[in-house]
Amino acid sequence: MRAQANAQRLLLEKVALSHTNITSHALETRFQFKDFLKVFALAILLYGGFAALFSAVPGAGQIVEELPPVASFIIQYLIQFVILFFPLWIFVVSKYEADLKDFGFQTVPWKSLLKTVSLCYVVYLICSTSISALLTALDLKLPGYDVQQSYLPLFGNDIIGLLVGFFFIAVAAPFLEELLFRGFVYRVFVKTMAPWVGSLLTAILFALAHMQLATFFPLLILGLLLNYSYKKTGSVWTPVALHSLNNIIAFSVDIYFTSHPDALEQVTAFLYK
Repeated sequence: MRAQANAQRLLLEKVALSHTNITSHALETRFQFKDFLKVFALAILLYGGFAALFSAVPGAGQIVEELPPVASFIIQYLIQFVILFFPLWIFVVSKYEADLKDFGFQTVPWKSLLKTVSLCYVVYLICSTSISALLTALDLKLPGYDVQQSYLPLFGNDIIGLLVGFFFIAVAAPFLEELLFRGFVYRVFVKTMAPWVGSLLTAILFALAHMQLATFFPLLILGLLLNYSYKKTGSVWTPVALHSLNNIIAFSVDIYFTSHPDALEQVTAFLYK
């Protein structure tokens, strides 16, 4: 009996070690910190270039804003896409002839994915709810920890706008943002510096990239959990799933409260009474 127990224990240890080795291998990357610096520098230059262009062309910004909401959003999203992913293509994808596997998109068992995503989302809800309750109880206002503004005005309230909004929020944004932040930035950072420092800096950049300083801290918490979900399973598909789940729930809640303003007033009054 003792020999059988020892054999089972050794088997479990071997499986755990094997999983650890697989995960560690999945976090390895050919990308270098100097690649990140080049991508970041060109992204800043492109951002400044677009800002200068819209300032130099009279009424350019107003023309875009006066377009139908869906058209205006798509144009702005395409500009953001160019700013973030053109540098990535030049200095990383083209240089290394990289594919999705190079960005951490490894196969992951669906049970492991579901378990990790569920755990991380529950932790996110607990953290967000606890901090909100504490701030309310102490009657404190924490800069960067505010209610997120509605996304619906960006798309309009018609069915086309909602479908376009759902695609970008639930599919395009999670995939593209996780490719950039978990598949590239996080892996380069943890390769270059202490893992906890790399994770924190990645989460900070993730939060700042959304350009929503009013909700910086919730995005920071989400970024840390997205990092953990990738490290836990060794696949970027896991944070993509977690990111998508969070966005779908947030978008659904946004639609509900927009359609039921009385319910929104009641919740707001309860939280900030």
